[in-house]
Amino acid sequence: MTELQLTQIRNYLLEKKLPIDILLEVQDHFVSQINDLQREENLSFDDALTKTKNSWQNELKPYWNGDLDLQDRSKLLRNINRNNFWSLTKKSVCYTLPIIFFLFILSKIITFTYFKFIFVILVFPMILIPIVNYLLHRKNFNLFRKYNNYILVSVQEYTILFFGGAYFYFRFFAEGFIVAEQFQMFFVAPDSKNLIVGFIFVFILIFASFLAIFSQKIYLQKIQKVKPFLQYLKPSN
Repeated sequence: MTELQLTQIRNYLLEKKLPIDILLEVQDHFVSQINDLQREENLSFDDALTKTKNSWQNELKPYWNGDLDLQDRSKLLRNINRNNFWSLTKKSVCYTLPIIFFLFILSKIITFTYFKFIFVILVFPMILIPIVNYLLHRKNFNLFRKYNNYILVSVQEYTILFFGGAYFYFRFFAEGFIVAEQFQMFFVAPDSKNLIVGFIFVFILIFASFLAIFSQKIYLQKIQKVKPFLQYLKPSN
């Protein structure tokens, strides 16, 4: 397949507003399907490309499905976004719940004097990891700011989740011992204040950290495959 033909495929897929990591996979399917059609049905490239486009039309056509998301998205992209969300959510919950349970058991068997230190020592690194990871790999993470007209990796929105929760992070850094006390008090006197601050606050903090950590790992793996494709994209002004 010539470079001109690959450019035709690439430009068509870019019009569909797919994340670049997904676009690369779909592009491979297009190339394979077109080659098969040319070989098996003796079609020209243009005819094989048209037939391939038609076969993908339902998957790639952007549309608004009437929900709160007002952006037009293809069926393929909606499915990918949904799968990413539930996959990351389930994995994050599976890591968060054992930690919450461990902290609960710990709060029952030791005094608060010791618990508050163990609580901060255990939780602090978890909420610090995504921030440190971002700073260590900021050159890679800054790419989706440089090319913000595109989505480079389908999970990139989760990689900077800690920015949106900056208040909660700073609150923990400033009042870690107070949060530890309210967490412990939730299991002693589960009133509304202890429920919101002591349990839900800690759960969301740890959950969001794991969500960011796992999405950052996926992003850093996939961005390496995306980088060669950046030559075909226009950086934002």
